[in-house]
Amino acid sequence: MASSLSVPLSIIFVSFLYILPFVAADRAIELGGGIGGGIAGLIILILDIIAIVDVLKSDRSIAGKLLWVLVIVLFPIGGLILWCLCGRKTANIV
Repeated sequence: MASSLSVPLSIIFVSFLYILPFVAADRAIELGGGIGGGIAGLIILILDIIAIVDVLKSDRSIAGKLLWVLVIVLFPIGGLILWCLCGRKTANIV
């Protein structure tokens, strides 16, 4: 019974994955997310990559690094802000 049900569900899932980008692109144009959204997204992506490299170079434990990378990947803007405000360990100047 489970195998006969899993085939239609997988077909629905795969067809959803093919349709979703077209629906999302159509909605982005309506919401004003044209080329400006693409440039902003590219900037956020570059900043997230810089933050992830910074996390991986830090002296945290493997679990701490994994947690911070997951936060940055799952929440690109919020994770980047959290890393900059709370996660970075800075050296004392004095």
